[in-house]
Amino acid sequence: AAMEVFLFLVGYLVHFGASCLLVYKIWKFKSIYGLSVDTQASYLLAVIARCVWSLETRLVETKFAYFELCLSTVVAVALCFLCFQLYHTTSKHSVPFLRVYATAPAALVLAFFFHPGDDWISMQILVSYTMFQEAMGLLPQLYLMRKMHEVEAMTSHYVGLIVVARFIRMLFWGKMYILGEHFLQLLFADVCHTLLSADYMYLWLRKLRDGGRLIYSQAV
Repeated sequence: AAMEVFLFLVGYLVHFGASCLLVYKIWKFKSIYGLSVDTQASYLLAVIARCVWSLETRLVETKFAYFELCLSTVVAVALCFLCFQLYHTTSKHSVPFLRVYATAPAALVLAFFFHPGDDWISMQILVSYTMFQEAMGLLPQLYLMRKMHEVEAMTSHYVGLIVVARFIRMLFWGKMYILGEHFLQLLFADVCHTLLSADYMYLWLRKLRDGGRLIYSQAV
């Protein structure tokens, strides 16, 4: 199971790397203009839930998992603190149904009905909640970037790396499926996330290859 755990953790380490890039960007420019506060709040809620359910999974077998979880929690708290501190530097927010006060309850309801196992109430609900909250979490950021003419370079790399992180975790769920552990509900959340950001990824990869600006609004 070491390979599977490694895949799972690598996905979150890529996410951590992306978050560090964002912390640097905010610290350098002292502004969160163009960034979604709701996306960062969603990821904080997801990592808090992960702090609870990780103790009930095979991840506890490796100390590296604790290290990764600590790093992810610290950087999520740091980003939310920066967003709170610099909230006055942005006036742009997502539509109400994509904001965290709407997506968090929606993710919880989805998790209650679609989670691994047969028990109505179990720790698996929190596992599903994490996956659904993370899947919905990027939508406010994608929405904001569609409303901007040009996506700033570091922001574009942040979002691209987040999508790569989810794709790696999708490989994890696929590997688990091959091994006979069918977490289709959780795989579905990551597949939806990847499909919703597919057009952005096409533009981002093209930017990496050819250079130049990333104009996401034209992809609508």
